[in-house]
Amino acid sequence: MKCLAGKVYDGEGFRDGYALVEGGKTVEIGEGKAPYVPDAVGVVIPRMVDGHTHCADAGVKVEPGMTLEELVAPPDGLKHRYLREVSEDTLVHDMHEFEETARSNGIGTIVDFREGGMKGCILAGKALSDAVVLGRPVSPSFDGGEVEDILSVADGIALPSVSDMDRRYTEKVAQACHAAGKPFALHVSERIREDMEFVMSLEPAFVVHMVEATDADILACADAGIPIVICPRSNRFFGKTARAARMLELGAEVALGTDNAMLCPPDMRGEARMLAGILSAQGGDPSDVWHCLIDGGGKLLNRTKSISSAFGTSDPAVVLPCPGKSPDTALDSEGPVFVP
Repeated sequence: MKCLAGKVYDGEGFRDGYALVEGGKTVEIGEGKAPYVPDAVGVVIPRMVDGHTHCADAGVKVEPGMTLEELVAPPDGLKHRYLREVSEDTLVHDMHEFEETARSNGIGTIVDFREGGMKGCILAGKALSDAVVLGRPVSPSFDGGEVEDILSVADGIALPSVSDMDRRYTEKVAQACHAAGKPFALHVSERIREDMEFVMSLEPAFVVHMVEATDADILACADAGIPIVICPRSNRFFGKTARAARMLELGAEVALGTDNAMLCPPDMRGEARMLAGILSAQGGDPSDVWHCLIDGGGKLLNRTKSISSAFGTSDPAVVLPCPGKSPDTALDSEGPVFVP
């Protein structure tokens, strides 16, 4: 049994206390002095969820000044050319290394948007031990057999922006996911504002980015209970910033993701640190970052994997080093995360 002590997150905020972890689960949360000599002291939180990754593109060499379209637009953006040309062994190696880095950074689960059709999902299955793998069809037109094959090996399907695809195609993919009881997700309003009424008609499990979203678009997600995953570091690379403070003010559930491995390593502290700065600049409360980091990720996982990720009943806790008295200093720390 491992004893973790310090500032313990209880769903509302932090309190002085401890967590006991045994057999891959947090078995006890308590206030006050720890009953045993702690194995680690700092900010004690559940293992984090990286809500949006593209972990297979870690080997892409990004050239300075590239636009979003040049880098990631299907089918011939730099990333997609790389994924077609590189060996399967390289992809498996890179995805495995990504997950190992994520684990060492206190991330319990990644939610990966996996390109490459059924074959890409099979490769992800070989490389990743604890991931929500959302596949992407490769056929330019709807192929029910291909979608069925992907759903047989993946947790669900995730697509690019609706402005990049035929609407009927997108509708058919979403319908196939719903019929199979598996999540459907997609990028929304990353490059330009997109038709939110159409997006809502697809009944996504969650949406990613929303940097060009209006108040009405954000409210649509909030009212429907659809989480928004934002990726501050990746968006900043392309000169964009999500209206995170407004999202929270309007009642949207916000989670965090690291997006493309070629741009950002799987480090949720880095995302949270940048989000705290964004919230402050937008007139919000920087401490809300903990809700996004912990509660937002947990709710996202519930919607994609249908499991409980509540603190104390599932994943073990991890400890973020906290060099000062405030938990917020843990986001600035470069010290290693203690992972039982």
